[in-house]
Amino acid sequence: MPFLNNSYYINKDLIFVFMKNKHNIIFLFALTLGVLVYYYTQKPHRNITTEKVEFRLSSDSLLNEFISNEIIASSKFLDKTLVIFGSVTEINKNFLTLDDKIYCKFDGVIPKNNTNSKIVIKGRCIGFDSLLEQIKLDQCSFLEP
Repeated sequence: MPFLNNSYYINKDLIFVFMKNKHNIIFLFALTLGVLVYYYTQKPHRNITTEKVEFRLSSDSLLNEFISNEIIASSKFLDKTLVIFGSVTEINKNFLTLDDKIYCKFDGVIPKNNTNSKIVIKGRCIGFDSLLEQIKLDQCSFLEP
């Protein structure tokens, strides 16, 4: 009978060690999953001013593409770096409007330019407002014409 008692304790210890390893494995899996989720969601922000330009368009031609077929234009221009040229129609603290068609949001305060002056802007297309028929750009910066 003492042999059975020893095997009982040995098996109990093995079960404890296995359970301890099982918790370690679960902890390592959860930690790895957490690190992967963190790096996937915390990607560095894009710097539009240094990115390569994908499209150069006038404000009229860009708006015509969105009005003619919004789905195709969205797949073509959305989240892309664009250079747009046109006339300033409205200036506020950190945004301006080109030809009443392109809403351009800047990260900082923009200098007061003369309204109706021709300018060139680089920015990222974030969408089309079909109600106002305006294209939205963010992270905009001025370029030399």
